[in-house]
Amino acid sequence: QADVHFNTRTTHADMLDCVEAAVKKVIEMGYADPKRIGLNGHSFSGQGAAYIATRSKMFAAIAVGAGVSDLISDFNHLWGWDYHNQHGSGQNGHQYYYYSQGRFGTNPFDDFELFNEQSAALNARSVEAPILILHGTADGTVAVIEGIEFYNALRFNGKSVILLAYPGEDHSIQNLTNRKDLTVRMQQFFDHYLMGKPASDWMTSGVPFLKKK
Repeated sequence: QADVHFNTRTTHADMLDCVEAAVKKVIEMGYADPKRIGLNGHSFSGQGAAYIATRSKMFAAIAVGAGVSDLISDFNHLWGWDYHNQHGSGQNGHQYYYYSQGRFGTNPFDDFELFNEQSAALNARSVEAPILILHGTADGTVAVIEGIEFYNALRFNGKSVILLAYPGEDHSIQNLTNRKDLTVRMQQFFDHYLMGKPASDWMTSGVPFLKKK
């Protein structure tokens, strides 16, 4: 849980710098095996974890929960709104990226390279660690297409990635059955890549769409 010092324009790079500094300190203190460290983030930290996955070589496995992966597309998304199921504010991301948690102080039209460099999906080719992506299909804060875009970008580039999409779930998982499912799967994901335990069947075989209940 690194204490990130944020600056304007370099939000994700700031996460990378501070998280790596914290991990190096923990290794130095003897608390962590440098070859068996995992990273997990959700929402704003999820998009940070996704970005770190494209830049850092310190992590053996990374879980990305409900995180933006393409800042250029998300800048103009309508949050929590679609033609079939309107919920959430319906506000676009302009103010968020300028002044709020995004902290970029500009826009992709004036500084395309900044938004491109800070977007995980657009830099998927540099990822080395296996990735677990989790996203609710009815997410009213970060559109599920952000998780799907990162997943497809990673698959296109031959990376190890699993997508857990929870039908009807919003930005955080609320259904108790789904909470238990996510907890077990994330534990099994990290057990395999960090502890050397055998991969669970769902990690290696999956379930074809036509066989899903």
